[in-house]
Amino acid sequence: MKFLIYPAVDENELRALQSVSNEVEVQNVENEDQALEIIGEIDAMYGRITPDLLARAKKLRWIQTPMAGLEHYMFPALAESDITLSNMQGIYSDNIADHVMGYILMFARGFHIFLRRQLERNWAKDVPVIHLADKTLGVIGLGGIGTAVAKRGAAAEMRVIATNAVEIEKPDFVDALWDIDRLDHLLAEADFVVSCVPHTPETFKLINTDQLKQMKQTAYLINISRGVVVDLAALTAALEAGEIAGAGLDVFETEPLPADHPLWAMENVIITPHTAGSGPYTADRRIEVVTANLRRFVAGEPVRNIVDKNRWC
Repeated sequence: MKFLIYPAVDENELRALQSVSNEVEVQNVENEDQALEIIGEIDAMYGRITPDLLARAKKLRWIQTPMAGLEHYMFPALAESDITLSNMQGIYSDNIADHVMGYILMFARGFHIFLRRQLERNWAKDVPVIHLADKTLGVIGLGGIGTAVAKRGAAAEMRVIATNAVEIEKPDFVDALWDIDRLDHLLAEADFVVSCVPHTPETFKLINTDQLKQMKQTAYLINISRGVVVDLAALTAALEAGEIAGAGLDVFETEPLPADHPLWAMENVIITPHTAGSGPYTADRRIEVVTANLRRFVAGEPVRNIVDKNRWC
């Protein structure tokens, strides 16, 4: 069988994929023109598929994506095809959950204020602090990332509530689990609201003016999912009006966040540049997922992390 990698990967990843099976002929190409020349003979691929590539992919049966979210990857012809698509679900969960707890701890201990005062050499101590064991963590989306966030919240002795789009069994460390239709209940009860949902047509601007008005005035919104899940204009207005206490934001509708955006100057906003998923083992984990799935494909077994393509269109 023939396996295409596009765009090309480094030597370490290439060697790992080449070692999977003698039955696999691996093609590692730099650009789409090279990929177009050979895609007609390819059985499986790792990387990015385009409409032009798909139109010529007569034998293609499986694509492994190099990412977890697929909103910029999917297009109608791919969704309608019989090709199996798998993603990188799970390799970022612990990194992102740690990032979320970083936001929560900074807000709880007033570090977002103390850091600004440090730059001013200001010794003032009048910063309110939050006792996390008295607070409720609301997790929107209890997938891999949301579950990791919920576990950490429970470990901090917080009450944990969550919503999920599909019915799942409630984990022991979650105090209440509701359908997404009860999002308003979560927003009204939570002291920290964390968006952990993927970007799909259903989650586009899921958090907008109406939802923000459901939150406590003392609550914080954290978004580590996708920028378009939160209506940034509505969030900015809510922060300016003091309708919520603050926000921890790693993702934005437009990235980079424009330098003149008012969020940069807000003391109660923590901004990170889409780095929540970063970690020392991410590259190794990505290789492990691809090689394991390639072995399964060669053996005629179902690959892991198969996604519902129609969910993304």
